Amino acid sequence: MIRKLRWKFVLINMLIVTLILTAIGVLMLEVTRDNLRKDSISMLYQAANENFTISWPRSYEDGTSDKEINLPYFSVMVGVDGSVVLLDNQFGAVADADQLKSIVQACMDESGSVGSLPAFRLRYLRQEKLLGWRITFVDISQELSTLQALLYHLIIIFAGTLIVFFFISVLLARWATGPVEESWKKQRQFVSDASHELKTPLTVILSNVDMLQTYGEGLGEREARWVDNIKASSGQMTELVEELLTLARSDNQSPKNRIREEVDFSELVTDEVLLFEAPLFEAGKTLEDEIAEHLTVTGDPSKLRRLVDILLDNAKKYAAPHSTVTLRLKPEGQKRVRLSVNTKGDPIPQDQLKRIFERFYRADQARSSEGFGLGLSIAAQIAEEHQGKLWAESSEGIGNTFFFSLPRKKE
Repeated sequence: MIRKLRWKFVLINMLIVTLILTAIGVLMLEVTRDNLRKDSISMLYQAANENFTISWPRSYEDGTSDKEINLPYFSVMVGVDGSVVLLDNQFGAVADADQLKSIVQACMDESGSVGSLPAFRLRYLRQEKLLGWRITFVDISQELSTLQALLYHLIIIFAGTLIVFFFISVLLARWATGPVEESWKKQRQFVSDASHELKTPLTVILSNVDMLQTYGEGLGEREARWVDNIKASSGQMTELVEELLTLARSDNQSPKNRIREEVDFSELVTDEVLLFEAPLFEAGKTLEDEIAEHLTVTGDPSKLRRLVDILLDNAKKYAAPHSTVTLRLKPEGQKRVRLSVNTKGDPIPQDQLKRIFERFYRADQARSSEGFGLGLSIAAQIAEEHQGKLWAESSEGIGNTFFFSLPRKKE
């Protein structure tokens, strides 16, 4: 839980930083592109009206000069009959007549009087004249190179900033979740200690109740009923303590200490089905199964057996009277297996399908007064330990179905 909280904290921080850096980078690129475009168009108009190469620095009478920018250009005259005449060429790459016609044709196909031809790395200004059109082209190679260089540097800065901030976020996450982790550890330790302490008095109570039932011949009917109530309540308390201990052990167990062995899941599920056929029959319900053979997984067989027990016991408790419980185990693709347990009855509301796996949670329509609301929580914990997924689906007509998916054993 704490680990998930930390990674969620890191993920949110990284998402915010990514969005901010992306927005800044896009803004810088757009501003730079717009400024370069405006400068290029301004120089384009000058080239269209003056017969000189636009080249800075240009000196003025007062001794000032512009910054150095070289921008080759060339102009053509296009007649109404489609003829092309090169008026001025300060751009040596257009000496080829076929290439010049291709450039002019691409320009004439454009709708705007001012635009760019990225394929030729040119920007154009098309002016309508008496006998046709005068088109002035300016080289934008320097503009594109500047934008590419800016993009390259922004990517480097972006990646470097993300890497640095990732480590900062990890440190911040550890610092921020430190008090929560400490509180969680104390809570888990309290549950574990309290459960252990409760086991002894409960064992004593049950032992004394058994002695009273065995040797209490002088008890009247009322007293015997009181003893039965004490035994039933003590048994429920013992069951609750055992479930709390199970959760505490799972919370405190290190991943390194978990049992990992090859388990024939098909055989395990078949054994559990055989165990539950009689209890379900006594409850007036039918159990049908469809189990694929030789589905092998890796995990703790006792915990996997406990998970199947919980799902079948849950079906026995909450399935509609005289209904059929359907269990299926089959491959899910090449890498996973899926177990499903379907029961007919009142559907679980959609907003409670996830909450039923919370500890001590009960939904009025989905749960009766039986149990403590810990069974599905234990099953979900076992599923997580096995890199699996446990979820429920519910709909009218189909009923309530619990699914458990986990990886198959790697060959």
